[in-house]
Amino acid sequence: MYGWEWLDIVRIAICLVILGYSCVTDWKIRRAPNRLWYIMGGIGLVLGLYQLYSLNFNNYLVFSWALNIIFIFVLMYFLFYFFQYFGMSGLGGADAKALMAIALMFPYYPIIDIAGLSLPLTSVSRSIIFGLAVFGNALALNLVVPIAILIYNLVTVPFGELAASPMMALTGYKASIENLKGKHVRLMHKYLETPEGKPEIKRTFSGVDISEEIYDRITKWKNEGIIGPKVWITPKIPFLIPITLGFILSIVYGDILMQIISLILIH
Repeated sequence: MYGWEWLDIVRIAICLVILGYSCVTDWKIRRAPNRLWYIMGGIGLVLGLYQLYSLNFNNYLVFSWALNIIFIFVLMYFLFYFFQYFGMSGLGGADAKALMAIALMFPYYPIIDIAGLSLPLTSVSRSIIFGLAVFGNALALNLVVPIAILIYNLVTVPFGELAASPMMALTGYKASIENLKGKHVRLMHKYLETPEGKPEIKRTFSGVDISEEIYDRITKWKNEGIIGPKVWITPKIPFLIPITLGFILSIVYGDILMQIISLILIH
């Protein structure tokens, strides 16, 4: 907003510090402290109210901020409970709260000039909901993961095995059982025992956390020759990293998702 670039720069700096710290903790322990989002959202609320008061509660600013908050909050609640209901690993609580805090921090899509350079670099096809642009960019960046996994699998796994389970080729890879302890991964099969004590292996969409009991079971089955030395696993991807990169991309470049949608509609 014209005349308020200094405040937008403050907002961006605060978000970069908090999101950057959250990436470190999310990478190390796959968690981020809740207090980060309360701090970020609280600061955003104070700055937004200050701006509203200074502009005599400008109608456009009120509408834009309300739209940003309501849309992102509703979307995040829906997606979070959708993934929870179906037992899928997708959007976590910290991820949803980070995007909600961004919605509180930014009433509009920030446009700033630094040393004569206008950011974001692209001015066309930009969502008025900044949090949606960040989320869309994060999703676009996250597509790198399945592509990288597929390339790795094409090099290391027989094609016939990949063709039989194409989704596994995009979402997981094979790893030695002995190397699984302490890793941020899930098994892509359930390794069960029937009431008669017979092994039963089932494909699972959501993945299985590797408890001590399950690790001992698959190690025992490997030693008995029931399964091979490697099993299919899927990595626990810390989505706060794509969110942070998506935030930076939204500030510097623009809204990739809206640009893709515009290209599709035009053609």
